[in-house]
Amino acid sequence: MKSGSEIPDAVRRLFWDSKKESIDTNLHRSYIISRIIDCGDVEDVKWMLKTFSRKEIIEVVKRRRGLSRKSAIFWSTYLDIPVEEIECLKMLYCQK
Repeated sequence: MKSGSEIPDAVRRLFWDSKKESIDTNLHRSYIISRIIDCGDVEDVKWMLKTFSRKEIIEVVKRRRGLSRKSAIFWSTYLDIPVEEIECLKMLYCQK
């Protein structure tokens, strides 16, 4: 992450289930990136791309099991990640 970044008020709306003042961009980067990937709008994504490195975003897309399939497929295309490397696309967790 690039230094000196705070979460803008417009992006903070995505963290309705957390104490917004306790979210730290260094400590909680995976959480922040995944929330923006799944719930953010264009402006949120622009902030994410300026704030976090491409490598950090790719790692979240690859490892975060809770991402929606729709978001994972979009970001795999956008970031040129093979779908077989993305955890949330490997299996359907609700399937028996």
